[in-house]
Amino acid sequence: MSTRTLYQTLLDSDIARLRVIAHRWGVTLVAERRTDVAAELADAMARTEAVEHALTLLQDNERAALDDLLRHQGALPWAVFVRRWGEVRPVGPGRLEREELWRDPVSAAEGLWYTGLVQRAFEARPSGQVEVAFVPEELRLYMPEPLPLEIVLPEPVTPPAHQIVGADALADDLVTLLAALHVTPFRSPPDDVRAAILSQMRPSAIGEPIDLRLALLETLALEQGWVQRDEEGALRPVPEPMLAWLQADVWEQWSSLARAWMESTGWNDLAAVPTLRPDPARGWPNEPLSARRAFLDVLRHCQPGVWYVVADFVAFVREHAMDFLRPDGDYDVWALRNAESKAPLRGVEAWDAVEGALVTHLLTGPLCWLGVVDVGGAAPSLPVVAFRLSAAGAAILGFGDSPDVLEPPSLRLGDDGVVWVPVRRRYARFQLRRIAQPLGWADGYRYRLTPSSLALARRQRISVQRIVRFLTEQTGRAVPSSLRTAIEAAYGEQGAARLEHVWLLRVPDPTVLEHSAVRPFVREQLVSGVVIIREADREKVLAALARSGILPDVSPL
Repeated sequence: MSTRTLYQTLLDSDIARLRVIAHRWGVTLVAERRTDVAAELADAMARTEAVEHALTLLQDNERAALDDLLRHQGALPWAVFVRRWGEVRPVGPGRLEREELWRDPVSAAEGLWYTGLVQRAFEARPSGQVEVAFVPEELRLYMPEPLPLEIVLPEPVTPPAHQIVGADALADDLVTLLAALHVTPFRSPPDDVRAAILSQMRPSAIGEPIDLRLALLETLALEQGWVQRDEEGALRPVPEPMLAWLQADVWEQWSSLARAWMESTGWNDLAAVPTLRPDPARGWPNEPLSARRAFLDVLRHCQPGVWYVVADFVAFVREHAMDFLRPDGDYDVWALRNAESKAPLRGVEAWDAVEGALVTHLLTGPLCWLGVVDVGGAAPSLPVVAFRLSAAGAAILGFGDSPDVLEPPSLRLGDDGVVWVPVRRRYARFQLRRIAQPLGWADGYRYRLTPSSLALARRQRISVQRIVRFLTEQTGRAVPSSLRTAIEAAYGEQGAARLEHVWLLRVPDPTVLEHSAVRPFVREQLVSGVVIIREADREKVLAALARSGILPDVSPL
């Protein structure tokens, strides 16, 4: 709300407008100088009976425009106000007096302007100096509270055939990241580390890039103090806050991670929208936190458990919170680019391409990853077209009870040393990563006890007794004696066995294997013309052979 007084704003007006306002309010002016006229008029207007009389002069659309301002604490950005309620023509005092334009205003906004109930001034906002339309506090004191605006939600729809239930999968992905950092702190994940992390993350049910979730988690973990950068810039876990989160109950883990996103200043949802690219000159000039808060205020209108069409909700946001991303209402200051065509997206006409795309991304991206909404479509291969606010989402947004979250089952240990970990066994999985090698996702997390992983445990001073006790406690059954013997042998470095997935390369001319382009990739020679190639080097070897004039047949796996 502007801090300028009624007198100050009247003083900014020319004498012609002051006389018009005096006429509308029935004030007979005595003064001649503009400063004295402004003072005389301000004193006459700031009275109960004067304000009540002025309100009776308003047309229906003018009263609606005034109520709109009052519902927004008496102020709106000028650009927003005139877009909603019409233009105020820029005219000089001579034309105003000569043509008496105030008698036939072209809009509700212009009618309020010439009545003096609405003033304009610049005020400081987070985005900078913004011109606002406002009702001076001296007049607002005598105005009745407007009736609450009736907000009609989009029509509910029947549940989609294919539903993706949002849950706390992102919390499980956070454990994957924290466990990887505990083993190998990194500045920015090298390819092999990143590939290992991504292979352990929950599969995408929507088709979004999994590495986008990883980037979000890195940002939130830094902001929450679960990790920090050391003097070399590498990410490292911070034991106390990290363990506090890992040892919390499932709902606290879930809701705290959702709150971390809701209050994040470092994560820009707009920059994650795949169809957008930044303004070449200004980058991403939006304020992420205020935009996210404004959007969530709109989402709180939804009824939990009721399905809505995403496109209908986008239209609902445009009607009731159009300026959530650009609170100053100025759509021409910065222009993002279309990711495919590189065309600038400027003006209100680009709202669907920018704000509409952001709303869709929020519903099908972070809000679904965090279990705030469920989404769905006609089939798994078809786009998401509908969503509903979940019971957990209502609780996270502050107007519902926290849901009952079932305790996950115990870990399962196979005789072959493979450990299966169900989702939400987060602290146990973090500890297991210290002694076992991750194998990837298969309806749960799988890990294998190997000589390499047990060597890692030995370097952390984790004894065999602690390993066996941990496995017994987490699985609820004793470790088989044969497996315990194998663990002890591998832990003691007693000749590690090794099973690898490799490629066998056969060439008719053994001299080919001596080429400088091929020789570095030969891991072991079995017989003349037959060598072992690492799986990771397969494509490099194929390229090297082609450069050497050889096109080999490749057997399917």
